[in-house]
Amino acid sequence: MANNVFFDTPMNLTGTAEEQLRTLYGYLYTMSEKLNEAMNTITVDNMDQELQTKIREIPSAQDRTQEMTALKSMIIKTANIVRNEMDEIRTILEGHYEALSDQFGTYEQNLTNEITATAEGILQSYQFDERITANDESIGAFRRRISQYIFTGLVDAVNGKYGVAVGNNVTNADDTLNTDQMCATFTMDEMAFYINGTKVAWFGNETFYIDRGKIENSLQIGNHKWMAREDGGMVLVKV
Repeated sequence: MANNVFFDTPMNLTGTAEEQLRTLYGYLYTMSEKLNEAMNTITVDNMDQELQTKIREIPSAQDRTQEMTALKSMIIKTANIVRNEMDEIRTILEGHYEALSDQFGTYEQNLTNEITATAEGILQSYQFDERITANDESIGAFRRRISQYIFTGLVDAVNGKYGVAVGNNVTNADDTLNTDQMCATFTMDEMAFYINGTKVAWFGNETFYIDRGKIENSLQIGNHKWMAREDGGMVLVKV
């Protein structure tokens, strides 16, 4: 049941200006005490039944997030007009190393760091290219190329999470973050690992999740440890 708060009608101010101010101060002080007392006793249970029902029907923060995510997806899929404006700063840093040996051959190393900064974050694309050409034709030539990246910014646009992503195959054709092959992402509340676009292991909410794993030597849980035996079996010991 709702608590009712009543205030006396203000009295007519009479007397000198000082007396009127004193009377007005007393009235406001009494009103403040009654309001504080009423506010301290307000709970959902002592509100009107209709108001209680409306408050309890308010969705939780998680429900609202799921609802907003679904609505966002529907708006994007059915949008008649899409505008996308983004400032961009791009620079390329390059390095070259070459060693020549009249006796054995040539070694070359080329490094490239392409930096792209937008409102979404900073993408650093690293290219490592090395070549070895032997003077001995029977040995031939060797070349190794590696392409990796470090992205700092909006790594999870669906849930609005900023963090760091480290991996290879910088972007897809539509410029979205590519988690193919191997990639690791780090946000405020989760550390995750991807292989070929599938999240295979992650740590969040004080729990470690893994699709499959291999323990080389021992696994300890609390004060008990699983250990491999010489005969190929397992033994549980207390430590």
